[in-house]
Amino acid sequence: MHDPELQLLTGTTTAGVDAELVLVEVDSLAAATAALLELTTGRGDFGLLLVCDARLESVEDISALSRASLLAGMHWFSSWGPDCERVHDIVDADIVGFVIEGEDRAAAVGQPAPACDLVMTTWHDDEPLSEAVEFFWTCAVPAGEQHDSGLRVLVTVAMPEVTSEILVAVADLS
Repeated sequence: MHDPELQLLTGTTTAGVDAELVLVEVDSLAAATAALLELTTGRGDFGLLLVCDARLESVEDISALSRASLLAGMHWFSSWGPDCERVHDIVDADIVGFVIEGEDRAAAVGQPAPACDLVMTTWHDDEPLSEAVEFFWTCAVPAGEQHDSGLRVLVTVAMPEVTSEILVAVADLS
């Protein structure tokens, strides 16, 4: 396993929010979880776009990333790649678990209760990655009255071939 590669891209979303998009390239979901926690600790809320081939990923590994992200303040989750609908469903199940179990679930993992009251989720199984990136940049804003820190995190897991496509898509948003 190698250290995560990070690229910082900044701009203004169509909602007028000064935002930063951090592209994180890792080789496993466990590395994604660790990098995400390091990147988001103390930063407030954030949106997450997960780009991976999830066909061989376990429910436990996906859920570990999901739960850690929820506890860190994730207000938006999108997924793209093979089996991304299943990833989305696992994240939704974790969100429901937090709502139903509330403080008890948070205490079980030794963390405070989730930072965001409402988390929007989407999956993008039938569109090009460039469109999923544009949708994420444009729409990944907190619902209701939640504060928007402007942090957007795009994580690729073991898919180095998509980096150039992501960079082109982000450049087209400027």
